Amino acid sequence: MQILMATNRSEDIFARFCEALRQEMGNVELLFTNNWTNVLAAVKVMPPGFVILDQDLPEGEPLDLVRKLMSVNAAVNCIVITDLDEESFHEAGEGLGIFAPLPVEPSFADGEDLARRIQRFLGGPRA
Repeated sequence: MQILMATNRSEDIFARFCEALRQEMGNVELLFTNNWTNVLAAVKVMPPGFVILDQDLPEGEPLDLVRKLMSVNAAVNCIVITDLDEESFHEAGEGLGIFAPLPVEPSFADGEDLARRIQRFLGGPRA
């Protein structure tokens, strides 16, 4: 499975998080991009299993990109990196069908948790 991560920050920040995803999921391919254009093109041509959108992309807020992605492919599974608290995020993202929020600096434990949620979503083993 492919997971496309859209961020303008160094991949090093996500090293432990990505390590946990790879460890828990085994067959995951993590791809990185740094702009909306590439994300929109990928979702249109060959959609990844999940898209992780960072809040620091220069083109705008990740929730705005989720809205654009929904118009291109409503079946895309979006995960958003955000500094919003749970209530604010729920309110801002209501109706967008976002799979999960992640903290601004996702940890190894966040990667493990996300991998387990993805596996449950896909009908895999219950962890």
